[in-house]
Amino acid sequence: MKRILTLIGAVALATTLCAQSRSFEDFQAQQNARFNQFQQDKQAEFDAFRKKQNERYAEFMQKSWERFNAHPAVTPKEEEPVPPVVYQEPEPDVTPTPAPAPQPAPKAEPTPSPEPHPAPEVEPKPIVVKDEVIQVPKPQPAPEPIAPVEPKKELPHKLYAISFYGTLVSVGFPTNDVFKLEGLSEKQLSKAWNQLSSDKYDVTLNNVLAVRNNLSLCDWGYVEMLQAISEKRYGKTNEAVFMQAFLLSQSGYKIRLAMDEQKLYLLIASQYSILSMSYFVIDGTKFYALNCKSKQLNICNASFDKEKSLSLQLRKEQKLENQPTSPRKLSSTSGITANVSVNKNTIDFFNNYPSAYINEDVTTRWAVYANTPLDKSIQNALYPVLKKSISGLSERDAVNKILNFVQTAFVYEYDDKVWGRDRAFFAVETLHYPYADCEDRAILFSRLIRDIMGLDVVLLYYPGHLASAVAFTQEVKGDYLSYKNRKYIVCDPTYIGAPVGLTMPGMNNQEARVILL
Repeated sequence: MKRILTLIGAVALATTLCAQSRSFEDFQAQQNARFNQFQQDKQAEFDAFRKKQNERYAEFMQKSWERFNAHPAVTPKEEEPVPPVVYQEPEPDVTPTPAPAPQPAPKAEPTPSPEPHPAPEVEPKPIVVKDEVIQVPKPQPAPEPIAPVEPKKELPHKLYAISFYGTLVSVGFPTNDVFKLEGLSEKQLSKAWNQLSSDKYDVTLNNVLAVRNNLSLCDWGYVEMLQAISEKRYGKTNEAVFMQAFLLSQSGYKIRLAMDEQKLYLLIASQYSILSMSYFVIDGTKFYALNCKSKQLNICNASFDKEKSLSLQLRKEQKLENQPTSPRKLSSTSGITANVSVNKNTIDFFNNYPSAYINEDVTTRWAVYANTPLDKSIQNALYPVLKKSISGLSERDAVNKILNFVQTAFVYEYDDKVWGRDRAFFAVETLHYPYADCEDRAILFSRLIRDIMGLDVVLLYYPGHLASAVAFTQEVKGDYLSYKNRKYIVCDPTYIGAPVGLTMPGMNNQEARVILL
């Protein structure tokens, strides 16, 4: 009887547990259904908001476009470059001394690696900092889409693929895509904008935003990618320009559409002033004309809420497919030897990257180059070699060794002789190309010291020359500047063989301008 009761109890317990399990499953299903409904309702709100924004934009497009004159492209003022100087070690004291008594020959010791020359005992020369400190704004987050986009799964699409700097990129366009501009009148363009605003193009917008995220594309990289994929789908046509403008605007970028008698053009606002590219000023904002040489354009000044200007600062590595170059051997007179290979796709990307400046100060352009990180693959190959070479050294001696590496492992040559124009290098480019001038060396040195030693660095601009200065945490003698109660010691990668603390001859520290990184 007891066994029967136990069995009945077990059955009852199992039935209760089963009921509870079903109850929990039902509860979980209810919660999932509620969450899915919440997501659908929220997406519907986003879609309605974006639709309303685009309808307002399209309505504004029907109004008369205003004619603007282009401003000519700005080019840096040409300066006479300062040639490199080889440091001459001070003459030793030659006062005769009595000959020492004969001593036994000492035991042979291993020959130490040659080190940079010690700094001579001279009175340090301070750099007087007035109002010449150039501050570069911190990078802002990338623009955000007008509203989150989730394409309807039932809408069919076809993938179009491109090779973007050696990296495969695929983007979907509607299978029944019949987008074609009927003309360039305000009414026809407004109609075309409404056509692209339909939900069937959500897959395209969703895909390009995913590419931007997956490849960590900077703003300029995103602009280039959109141009490439639009031209892949529509050719080099007005439709491609219109699609690029649409996708950029939906992604949160501040753009304007412009046209002459036959062609459409994309104008994009930039936080930096871009060199060598003409621009139009609209309501006090500079808009740069991509692929345009026209001196006059009709421009539509329709805008979106919270649109943001493009940034040309790079603080992340672009995740481009790695195509390693043949290793390059770099050797310094202080005994450092490193074999460095770079990503050819990164080199090609930077080869097309625009040079730009802020606050109407052309010298700020070097900060963009200096603040761009080296690829992780380069850091993994080069940094262990440099760290090993400075292991156990004082801060001053360690910086001296890296300074000597930049001074002597690269061949100096003038930009106009190599490139026919002034051209600054990103740090990775200095590691790749056979020649480098003063600005390239200062940029690379500042990158290495910050990454390897964690010390702050500033750039020093003299007319025709660029050097650097390091904020040591230990007491170090030499020419210096003081800024906000911190001392920065001069380090010049173009003063060949010179140690920390020496200003290159001919440079007037009273004329130096300080660029904060």
